Amino acid sequence: MDSNNNAEIEKELEPSLHSDACTTSTKSESSSSLNSSQNSFDSQESMDENNSGIKEVYASNLKKELKTIKSIIDKNEYIYIGMDTEFPGTVYNLNNISNDFYYKTLKVNVDSTKLIQLGLTLTNKNGEFPKNCLYHTWQFNFQFDIENDRYSEESLNLLKNSGINFNNLKENGINQKEFADCLKNSALVLNPLVKWVSYQGSYDFAYLLKLLINEKLPEEEKDYIKTLKLYIPEYYDVRMLVKDIDLYFHGGLNRLISNLGIERKGINHQAGSDSIATIEAYHKLIENKSINKEKIKKYKNVLYGIGIGQDNENTIKYMNNSKNNININNVNNSNVSNRNKPIMNNMNNNIVLNRNMLYMQNQKQLQHMNNCIQNSYVKCFYPCYFINNYNIIKKNILMNQMKLAQAMIA
Repeated sequence: MDSNNNAEIEKELEPSLHSDACTTSTKSESSSSLNSSQNSFDSQESMDENNSGIKEVYASNLKKELKTIKSIIDKNEYIYIGMDTEFPGTVYNLNNISNDFYYKTLKVNVDSTKLIQLGLTLTNKNGEFPKNCLYHTWQFNFQFDIENDRYSEESLNLLKNSGINFNNLKENGINQKEFADCLKNSALVLNPLVKWVSYQGSYDFAYLLKLLINEKLPEEEKDYIKTLKLYIPEYYDVRMLVKDIDLYFHGGLNRLISNLGIERKGINHQAGSDSIATIEAYHKLIENKSINKEKIKKYKNVLYGIGIGQDNENTIKYMNNSKNNININNVNNSNVSNRNKPIMNNMNNNIVLNRNMLYMQNQKQLQHMNNCIQNSYVKCFYPCYFINNYNIIKKNILMNQMKLAQAMIA
């Protein structure tokens, strides 16, 4: 899912399995116990799976579908995995700009929200989907309760408009811990042969890692990267691979596939469709020689915005423009549902730790300003200069710093 724009159960047409491999034959399963609304919903899923190659996965068929995926991965041919997630949007934003502010913002949001969808698409090295299989993409739908789970209103509305049924997620969604336990035995993770491909995937991989470790993300960015490599030894970020190609870098995933002449399969802003678009874009870029082996080697295990993939100019621009932004010290975010606000107060213990680092940064800036004052060329403009450059600091910290500045001037 593109981080700039963060967006049902049906009567299934189950594929018959032969030696744990997919075949093209299907059978319709009917049940008189299904009510009319369930029948209508089921029929829509069957149609979507046939047309787009996307298999909807809920709690009821989780183990079966992961077993199917494992049977494909074990052949060591379809080991290129397009991946995308849908999540509840950005509900917190750090206002202090440090070298790792993007990771800290990512961490506080991922730690406090839940994954909604995960899309996985399997291809071989030539970009071909698995043969003799009715579908090539699995869309995992997780338990999510809009009455209790935290979310951004804007992001939730986008996902609703994209066809995600939140009532269905509440009743039939996958338990995240159960998913993690099954995933570890699926050959998808902890497998050095598998190559994961995302588009601006720092949040996608962060949510996945949170599931796998069953705890909050590591405090430090370097530890996050180290832990991610343990579970997913090889991964790529298409946004990183095209960062020096203006035609492909700007405009997000939709514009990228449009410029590449790729037709979207499935519904935009759903994880299954976006995972297909991501892996198809990756293979198309190789095919038209926009990216080569040297670039792939250079950007192996590099995520856009994280570690050596940092792009502070663009990430700062994104954070400043985000309608979901709030001061990290302000827990009253009008863009978050009222019933979620009391939960947000629990974040104080985690985020207050960043203030010491912020204070030290301010001290360095203050020393620089003091040097300028001593040189007698900004003294008369100092108060205005100070306020303009520290408007992101919490009021009480700002006032303390101003008192210190006045004392130094005197």
